Amino acid sequence: MKRFYAVIVLLAVVLLAGCGPERKQESIMDTPESHYKEGMKYIDAGQWGKAFNEFNLAKSLDPKYAPAYEGMAYAYLGEEKYKPALKMAEECVSKDSKYWPGHIAMGKVFLAMNKPKNALKAFMKAYKLNENSEITTRLVGYAQYRLGEYEEARNWYTNALNIRANDPQTMKYLNELNEMQMAVAGMGKAARRIAMSPAITRADAAALFVDEINVENIFKEEEKQGFQEYGAGNAPEEEFSLPDVSSDYWAYSFISKVVEGGIIDLYPDGMYHPERAITKADFAVFISRIIMKIANDPKMATQFIGTPSPFSDVPGSHFAFNAVMICTSRGILETNISGTFGIDEKVPGRKAIMAIKKLKTILK
Repeated sequence: MKRFYAVIVLLAVVLLAGCGPERKQESIMDTPESHYKEGMKYIDAGQWGKAFNEFNLAKSLDPKYAPAYEGMAYAYLGEEKYKPALKMAEECVSKDSKYWPGHIAMGKVFLAMNKPKNALKAFMKAYKLNENSEITTRLVGYAQYRLGEYEEARNWYTNALNIRANDPQTMKYLNELNEMQMAVAGMGKAARRIAMSPAITRADAAALFVDEINVENIFKEEEKQGFQEYGAGNAPEEEFSLPDVSSDYWAYSFISKVVEGGIIDLYPDGMYHPERAITKADFAVFISRIIMKIANDPKMATQFIGTPSPFSDVPGSHFAFNAVMICTSRGILETNISGTFGIDEKVPGRKAIMAIKKLKTILK
């Protein structure tokens, strides 16, 4: 029995030693608050390693300082490490359950994990702690938006604007909501699902073209020539295979049709890469192929080659230049407020749906 108690005492000593004493303040500016503030600057700059260092310094001065754990949650979130991000957010609210920014951090982690219901609960806790904040109010609305509860989202955004008129972030969310409602009106199930995506994939694009445009009725097997100048890969052969797309994959039928029709190319490695996000350049190329086929005008393939580019980010030598011009000149794809096209930007689902709706109008 004495040996047993001796072991217990020894373990306690080891554990206490492992915890270690709090670090002593070395300067008037060496405070948890100043390190947290500096760390959040690094978060805004996307410098996750430097942010971690500042939050660890804050924590070493006061292990119970909740904002340090909030900051670490954001740093992990920036690195797309969602499990440790959630753990830090949980640690934050366990240190101080009344610290509303901690609940905000937790909600944002849940959103990144595509768990909007959990995010809504976290944001509601933050809102109840700070009902007069446009931040907590609009984030409750954003969670509702992610859940597809558009009118609820609009009500919360309106409340946020009543707290702070013309708040830029709330206005951005409201514009997204307006775009979303316009996009999904009258669209099919596949389109409504894809509309919620922050960046559509090659599988999503295939589903949209088949489900909404009925491209299999536009493209025939024998009419696949003339479109390779825009492609990432080569035009398919008479018989093609999809080694990275199994027959039980949700978009297999859609992908088969767009590849067979020559709308979307396989990559040089012979793969389709269904989960790879497409860029605006890719999307312009795919759409232009449909337009050219409908127009039955081979000259369109080089229509804008040699003309000055109106976009600083799309030189005339770019592989998608002609496609970009075909789409923008018809109002199918929009430019950025800055006047650039956003050639390498990902395509949010709602914007993809709006483009498809405009394309359908042209095809009619």
